[in-house]
Amino acid sequence: MNTSIRTLVLPLLLAGAAFASTSAQAIPRTHAADSHAADYYGTLDINAAPSAGRLIKIDEHTRWVNVTDGDTVRFDVDGKTFTYTFDAWNSVNSLELSAIAPAGVSVPKVRVYIAQNPLYVG
Repeated sequence: MNTSIRTLVLPLLLAGAAFASTSAQAIPRTHAADSHAADYYGTLDINAAPSAGRLIKIDEHTRWVNVTDGDTVRFDVDGKTFTYTFDAWNSVNSLELSAIAPAGVSVPKVRVYIAQNPLYVG
């Protein structure tokens, strides 16, 4: 390789490697397997009670609940409420309610089954 090509290619390779390293760190890790972050499945809103389409009361006998992707649901767990709008990837069809509950809300083992919204299926 002659000197002029080497002086041009080497800085470009180094700049590309630095960019790839920086951009990979800038991408938030929200995959369920990595963090079980509530925002991976939708949007949590503690104060959005009027916008909820449904109210689901969770008690010690509740083992599962069914929702549809796009639903806004208000959950009542022992008097503590939170509202959640489901917006999950198609590959997510269920999750533990504790994965989306806010801090301070003790949720029994309840599975949330998410049906695909027919409006989103094309």
